[in-house]
Amino acid sequence: MLRRRLDPERHGSAGYTSVIRLAAIVCVFGFGFLGLRLTTQALYDGRIMPGVVVGGQNLGGVTLAEARRAISDQSTRYRVKLDVADQRYELTAAELGVTFDVEATIASAYRSGRKAILPPLHHDPLPLSYRLDRSQLNAFTTSVATKVGTPPIDAGVVVKDGELSMVPEKSGWTIDRVGLQRLIEDDVRSPGGAKLSLKPREQLADIQAAKLAPTIDEAKHLMATPIILAYQDRTYTPKPSDVGQWLTFEKQPDGLAFKLVPKIDTGKLKSYVQVIANDLDVALVPKKVIVENGITKVQQEGKDGLAIDQDPMTNAITAAVMNQTPLAFTITDHPVPFKTISTTLVTLDYGRYIEINLSKQHLWVWQDHNVIYDSPITSGATGAGFPTVTGLFSIYYKTTNTHLVGRQYGPKYNYDVFVKYWMPFYSGYGLHDASWRGGNFGGSDYYYGGSHGCVNLPDATAEFIYNWADVGTPVWVHN
Repeated sequence: MLRRRLDPERHGSAGYTSVIRLAAIVCVFGFGFLGLRLTTQALYDGRIMPGVVVGGQNLGGVTLAEARRAISDQSTRYRVKLDVADQRYELTAAELGVTFDVEATIASAYRSGRKAILPPLHHDPLPLSYRLDRSQLNAFTTSVATKVGTPPIDAGVVVKDGELSMVPEKSGWTIDRVGLQRLIEDDVRSPGGAKLSLKPREQLADIQAAKLAPTIDEAKHLMATPIILAYQDRTYTPKPSDVGQWLTFEKQPDGLAFKLVPKIDTGKLKSYVQVIANDLDVALVPKKVIVENGITKVQQEGKDGLAIDQDPMTNAITAAVMNQTPLAFTITDHPVPFKTISTTLVTLDYGRYIEINLSKQHLWVWQDHNVIYDSPITSGATGAGFPTVTGLFSIYYKTTNTHLVGRQYGPKYNYDVFVKYWMPFYSGYGLHDASWRGGNFGGSDYYYGGSHGCVNLPDATAEFIYNWADVGTPVWVHN
């Protein structure tokens, strides 16, 4: 010890030598590790590093092509086997909305362990890369939940004979859809070939009978609302049991829970109001008219009716009950005008008459209840404002070889034509030939291209009727 202290130069030289030796050893090992790393990377160039496990398969040492085939085969063969309660499923990736990305999986496997100093002998398993159609997976898990689950039934309140009673709730069964999706996705990332299992769990109803006391109390207060409905010398007073029949119970959020709230069911209340209306309304009496061969006869005179105003009464009752305020309401009414019911009859008990059907654009000559002649016709241009008059008329004049001038009927009747046979039956309306039509009769073009109201006839038809019909012969024009 004394020598070391007295000889500091020797002591420093030895320490320096030790440091040099240590640095040399570190360099040797460093170059060794570097050489080993470079050698390993060279040996596994184009291959997966040792110990790499992807989707449950050990791909260490295989080429990229071999790894690609292995992952592709695994993706193609993939099936998820699922037991949920008593339902069993076996689905492909496509049915779940899953698309495996083989190239992304291979790239991830090839990178694994490649930057390590020592060649790794073990890696954490790598998942398969994939894309997921979330909506398709949601649709599948929803269908499973629908088949397996049983929805709960909320507790309720019923009103019978003015008494309120509770209907108990019923629990249901459901599956954890989020948990099911996670279970499936875990299997997709690293297929294990085992069956997946998920058990339904009890689902409690949102509305529990034990918590319905406030609802029943509120309903009792609503039913106790005093209501008086007056009309002239009559009064209607709904009883609590009547009000109870109008109630419905609406499910509403209450913080994180739910509650039942009594409300007026407008449809049920309107049924009650309708009963009052049936008692007070005065039915109208329709006026009945018969038009026979153009002659009007009144069979029954009409009389206005009376109807009460139902909506104001319904609204007033609803507001009073929901606000729990007494109601004294005067019922109002309004008149209901009578309607006229017309019956048009044509009775032809004639030995000889002419029938003209405008919709068919045709004419028939009747004699002794038999048709002895028929012909197409062209009537007034209804679409242009020149319809042919309808009804039962008679020929009141006959002449031949005359001019028909329309100016006497107004400025829009601007015609002056020569006809061989002229047989008017009502005002300026009549039967006559129309040579300017060139034989074109009976078509639907009459609606815009017809006459100014007269019935145009082919020459032969006009001649026949002129010689057959006397003045006074009935002419029946109808649609």
